[in-house]
Amino acid sequence: MKRTKVEQQPTTYACLPYVSGVTDKLKKTLSKNNIGVRFRTVKKIQQVLPSNKDQVPRLLTKGVYELKCTCGKSYIGQTGRSIQCRIKEHQRHTSLGNTDKSAIAEHVHTNENHKIDYENIRVLDKTTRYYPRIIRESVEIMKNNNNFNGEDGYRLSNTWRLAKSRTSDLECHGKVSRLSATTAF
Repeated sequence: MKRTKVEQQPTTYACLPYVSGVTDKLKKTLSKNNIGVRFRTVKKIQQVLPSNKDQVPRLLTKGVYELKCTCGKSYIGQTGRSIQCRIKEHQRHTSLGNTDKSAIAEHVHTNENHKIDYENIRVLDKTTRYYPRIIRESVEIMKNNNNFNGEDGYRLSNTWRLAKSRTSDLECHGKVSRLSATTAF
């Protein structure tokens, strides 16, 4: 009569860093003693050391941004230049009264006592690629019903509008950060 070997489930487990050639032998030895082994990867030096790249201030990048007015409404825009440069253009158009060149200038000049909060610019997404940027701007405009944008941005498919109608909070990937203009300029 032949005996069949019954596999026993390990009663304890060990979590070990994986080292090629070493841990395989160790696993075999431990499994004979009813100890299960799970492997984890070891952090590489690159993962432990800090990045040597200087972080670019978010206002010096291209992207999608939001400016709030004292009336509670906001303006959402996108730029292929630095956000800081575009904000300065909005400020210049507002001070010169160029309402045909900036929806912000138009809003401030047609509504008495309205002021734009240039100190708290909200960077919604920083991206250098054109189509992801204009699509993100359009999604943000669609999400924010309380805006004074002159246009809706890029024409989105009806799928986006359906998603918006089915959920009150349409989320996009990307980090949102609040920045003080005084520290970024």
